[in-house]
Amino acid sequence: MDGRQVHWQPDPPPPVEGLRDTAGPWLWRLWVVVPLMVLLGTALLQWLAIHASQQTVITQLSTQQADEAEMLARLMGSKLEQSQKVLGALAEAAAPWVQGPASQPPPLLEQGLAATRYFDSLVFARGAQVIRRQVRDAGQGDEAVEPAERDLLRRVMVDGKPQVSEPFKSAAGGPSIALGIPLRDKQGSVQGAMAGVLRLQSQSLLPVSLAATPPDSGQLVLMTAAGVLISHPDPTRILGTSDDDPLLAQVLQRWQERAAAGGPLSAQSWWLAPHLVSVAQMPSVRWLVLRVMPHDQSLQSWGRQWRSWWWLLLMPLALAALTWLWLWGHSRRFKLLVAQTPLPIAPAPVLSLASGPVQTADLASGPPPDEIDRMGMHLQELGQQRDSLAEQLRQQQQLAESVLAHARFSFLLLQGDQIQQVSQALAHLLGYSRQDLQGQPVRMLAMADQDFDEAWEQLAPDLERQGSAETSVVLRHQSGAPVMVSLHLVNIAEAGSELRWCFVRAGQARVAAQSPSRMDKLTLLPNYEALLLHLTALLQARREGLDQSSPSAPVLFYVNVDNMSAINALAGHAQGDLVLQHVARQLQLLQPFQGYAARVAGDKFALVLRQCSPEKAHELAAQLCDTLQNWQPQLRSKHFVVTVSIGLLQIDASFADALQAVRAADMASYSAKRQGGNRACWREAKVA
Repeated sequence: MDGRQVHWQPDPPPPVEGLRDTAGPWLWRLWVVVPLMVLLGTALLQWLAIHASQQTVITQLSTQQADEAEMLARLMGSKLEQSQKVLGALAEAAAPWVQGPASQPPPLLEQGLAATRYFDSLVFARGAQVIRRQVRDAGQGDEAVEPAERDLLRRVMVDGKPQVSEPFKSAAGGPSIALGIPLRDKQGSVQGAMAGVLRLQSQSLLPVSLAATPPDSGQLVLMTAAGVLISHPDPTRILGTSDDDPLLAQVLQRWQERAAAGGPLSAQSWWLAPHLVSVAQMPSVRWLVLRVMPHDQSLQSWGRQWRSWWWLLLMPLALAALTWLWLWGHSRRFKLLVAQTPLPIAPAPVLSLASGPVQTADLASGPPPDEIDRMGMHLQELGQQRDSLAEQLRQQQQLAESVLAHARFSFLLLQGDQIQQVSQALAHLLGYSRQDLQGQPVRMLAMADQDFDEAWEQLAPDLERQGSAETSVVLRHQSGAPVMVSLHLVNIAEAGSELRWCFVRAGQARVAAQSPSRMDKLTLLPNYEALLLHLTALLQARREGLDQSSPSAPVLFYVNVDNMSAINALAGHAQGDLVLQHVARQLQLLQPFQGYAARVAGDKFALVLRQCSPEKAHELAAQLCDTLQNWQPQLRSKHFVVTVSIGLLQIDASFADALQAVRAADMASYSAKRQGGNRACWREAKVA
């Protein structure tokens, strides 16, 4: 405008030395945020680990303490049952007393029976006559009968069955209980009653050590279901009530609410700060055994363990320091890369006059992008490429899956000797699903390993020379029947020598899929009709020499449940069906891939193993017997032992038909049943 010349000059690239200004403040913020996040995250994980460890210790302590209370309750319950058995033996000896004259004294002490020394005293009742006999202190004479003892004898004579009294305070022996049992004449009528009295701290009932527990093992308390204390660390509390102790009253209330709700009366533990309380119930008299453990004592071992791991607190600091060093080293390389990367847009021009620079208005559209913008553009481009490739892969997978599912011809994709893909048509032809065949060795489809090897030797030269070959072979249907097919193998040269297409055309011996009408609805196993069809195909294959993969003949297991009639009568047919379903599952677990399990009828099952030596068959039969015998199910609150009688039979071409083979195996199972059951017996083929 005024005659001065104007020259356009671009801004020089930023120097490499100014890495701080080139990279921008983002990396410096990253140096602070990432180590801080690592520090906080590691500290959070340690806190969660400590909390989870504490909860695990608390759960283990609760379970362990509940098991100990349950074991102690059962021990004392067994001792009480033992006392009742001893009293029953004494009642048999005292029975003649109720049939003699009323003035005759009870003869037990005069007879010198050793069992009488088990009790502290014996009390006899006959009509209105009540007599007490001291056993432990016989020289001191007999004392008056306690009211609690009289009440027990009266209830025993009225009800005519053994009973246990509530704890009472005896004048001579301190806190005691009485066990009552009726006395009967020869006709079985109740003519009297007797009771054995035991002190609560008697060694035959409650050990003295029950209350003398170590300080670090908490306290043991025994009380009745009504809250009367039978044993307590404080002797003055015995025969008192749980209402005087808030903790015991709360535990008793929880147990009664749990029993009223119909919950299981197994051992239970509760956290009642600051104590861990475990409760178990004696099965015979419904007394409660309580173990009270202070909270600080129960967690002492856990606290000692974590105090020895104090050095773990340094781990977050060490990880944060290592993260900071790693970011510092990689940020320098990142800064250098950003400085040397050309910008995707031209820099803003600067006007230069001949006589000197003249600054103009800002002609650029904005500031140059920093390292975040550069990386964002690269990541966006890579993301678009990734999405495009993923969409192409998804379309190809859908196309391949559609071909495999709906193609009318049968084919396999093999990698070496493994089945990678299989068409639905081929899977249906052989009686499998596609999922059953994918990933399995192709040899599993051969009817005989020898046929497979011969077919491969025939195909190998043409595959190597021409890249394709064709032959005929016998495949095996899932039911065990032979399937004649023609195979056409083609090498996939572009993917290497391991991948091959295998096209299959079915021959005249194609076997249809099994009909649902041939399935047992209860056990979901094939029924008797399907078993006969399977054995017929197996016998035909043996006669025609198509099944020579095993040196031994196939083995038929005929399984007969021994005590099903008793189970149905005592537990009901619905529970018996559960037993039959369990036997069916055990047969399915024993059968290998080429096995065939079926339900013949009622409590009879069959298992056919095509490749099984006699030694292996006997081992599997013994394993099945042991598994079912050790099961011992509980049906309607009753335990049953399930045993089976197994007939073993080798199947060869000497059998006329499948029915003859089944009958021979059935005879073998009845031989095992006549020998006591829970065993296996062999039946030779020629005997049939």
